[in-house]
Amino acid sequence: MNNNLKFDFEKMQIPYFSRLEIAICIALGCLNIVIFALIQGYTPINTALLAVIICALYLLEIALIGVHHNKAMRKLPTEDVENFFAENSSKVFMNTTSPVFAIDNYGTIVWYNDALLELTAEHGNFVGANISSMFGNSLTKESFGGEPVELLGRLYTIESFSVSTSEDGLYLSILHDITELSELKKNYADERVAVAYICIDNVEDVMQYVHENVRDVISSVDNKIKAWAEGMNGVLKFYENDKYILLFDSVYLDKCIENRFSILDEIRSVRMGDGVSITVSIGVSRIAGTLAQRERAAKDAIDLALQRGGDQAVYKTDEGIEYYGGCTKSLYKRYNVHSRTFVNQLTALMVRADNVIVMGHRYGDFDSFGASVGVARIAMLCGSKINIAIDLRDRNLSPCVDMLQEEEGYAHMFVDSADAFDLMGPDTLVILVDHNNFDRSQFSDISKKVNQVVIIDHHRKIDIMPESVKLHYIEPSASSTCEVVTEMIECANSSQRILKAEADMLLAGILLDTKQFSRNTGTRTFSAAEFLRGAGANPSDVYDLFKTEAQDLAKEARFHTSITVYKENIAISCCDGETDESYRIIASKAADKMLTLKNIEASFTLVRIGEHIHISGRSNGNINVQLILEKCGGGGHFDVAGAQVVSDSVVSVLEQLKAGIDSYLSEMKK
Repeated sequence: MNNNLKFDFEKMQIPYFSRLEIAICIALGCLNIVIFALIQGYTPINTALLAVIICALYLLEIALIGVHHNKAMRKLPTEDVENFFAENSSKVFMNTTSPVFAIDNYGTIVWYNDALLELTAEHGNFVGANISSMFGNSLTKESFGGEPVELLGRLYTIESFSVSTSEDGLYLSILHDITELSELKKNYADERVAVAYICIDNVEDVMQYVHENVRDVISSVDNKIKAWAEGMNGVLKFYENDKYILLFDSVYLDKCIENRFSILDEIRSVRMGDGVSITVSIGVSRIAGTLAQRERAAKDAIDLALQRGGDQAVYKTDEGIEYYGGCTKSLYKRYNVHSRTFVNQLTALMVRADNVIVMGHRYGDFDSFGASVGVARIAMLCGSKINIAIDLRDRNLSPCVDMLQEEEGYAHMFVDSADAFDLMGPDTLVILVDHNNFDRSQFSDISKKVNQVVIIDHHRKIDIMPESVKLHYIEPSASSTCEVVTEMIECANSSQRILKAEADMLLAGILLDTKQFSRNTGTRTFSAAEFLRGAGANPSDVYDLFKTEAQDLAKEARFHTSITVYKENIAISCCDGETDESYRIIASKAADKMLTLKNIEASFTLVRIGEHIHISGRSNGNINVQLILEKCGGGGHFDVAGAQVVSDSVVSVLEQLKAGIDSYLSEMKK
């Protein structure tokens, strides 16, 4: 709506009384009540009859006020119309070919020109009717701010301005026909070239199986991709092993979004004889700008899809990123070429940096701590100055810190927030481990202020990386970040052995995220464990770190006594009331224990700690808890995820979690 207009859309729908008239109505109501009481007290008249008479009198009074109101409201715009069209300059509105109409302060049409009369002649006279009777449901508040409105099958924009100085005055509106322009815009948008990158995720895994029909299976996937491209009249080009680039009109992208990229399900249905599925990842974009910009956006999208574990489509728009699919677990890969390439690039950055600060996520665990220690060993092998930024008040990690500080080189390595800030310089390199979101860093201010950041993680990538990220290694198929870092240490090709305490910390991280090798393990997991065992890691010493204190068992029981089952296979437990920081770890242990319940495929625990509600999610591999908790602002892994929500009500966050579960199950059903 134009800034010089005083009426609003809601007011136009109902002819409200003025404040004075409302006050008179209230006063008359009070007066009638007093009259009723006086007559009832001093005369023997029947009470019911008297009440009917008083009500009828009051309704008559209201009706008289309403008649006076309508006359007054119509008088002002009528005078304004006469005054406005008495001016010679106003004849242009009367004779223009553009439809023009005049409305009063309440949206009543008081006049329109011959162009609009000719347009609406077959539908009756609209003078004296509300504007909504002409435009119907297509008229909204936004229609006066530039949004198109439909009239008799054509689209118009409304340009309105005041032509009266009185408070209840006259507003002139001009309709601009934009039907052809809208069609041109739609055709342009539909014909804009969308760019998609397509990658078959696990060809290497399939090729290891000795089946005579392996080539037939891969050929079947290739044919499905080609048929999909042909169905969209697209141009498909093979540019690398099992990778394609596709160019097609945007109108077909809308259909893909509508069916939630059903090509993912079609390809997933292709299986080897022993049940191994073939999956693909898709990165697509049709952002405004040049074709080259859309191609770069699609490349970022496919990278994000692969780093989130594959078997999904990532659609990058001008407003943000949308995800489709992602309903299967990441598959392990048997090669470590990526690790060797990455560690060479990482050591080059370490050598050039003045100093290195490695940092895990907030509320660190054995995986983030062990990975930090492993990266510190790589930095020491390069001769770089290294410090580990950690919350030194965290009692869950204090035994680990105490054990490491007894080792050579670690006495002064651990620093808190203040010391880490003092270490920062223009050539400082910050390495983030076990997370890929700056806001989740132990000290997020540090990670956001440096110019060089490296990320090493095993959780699914959440968003496009900031420009300060020079290097990242995100491997969702790995069991833990400690597994990834152990492979990097193996690839460092140094004759110097790692310390026993370092090996213990790395093994503790692997044991934590695999639940003692019972979940999410692969050949790389056991290979890393074998290397650490050979470096001196002692499972007995590591298991001592997992021992629970007696009071923690009592705290965990608070979760087990409040378990409810949602949707028949999801266990949820909440803990409110008096809590402390220790409940964060206890909640995750309780979620693990709840998975052992019969017929339960996923579990969630919620606990309020200060201003945050902490959510821990666990899955047996059939439900993607990471996708569910992403809807609550969290993230993580397919079967291990978490979230923190700022709220003082566990109940409200519980409802948000249930809505996320419902949304996920609905998407999977589609």
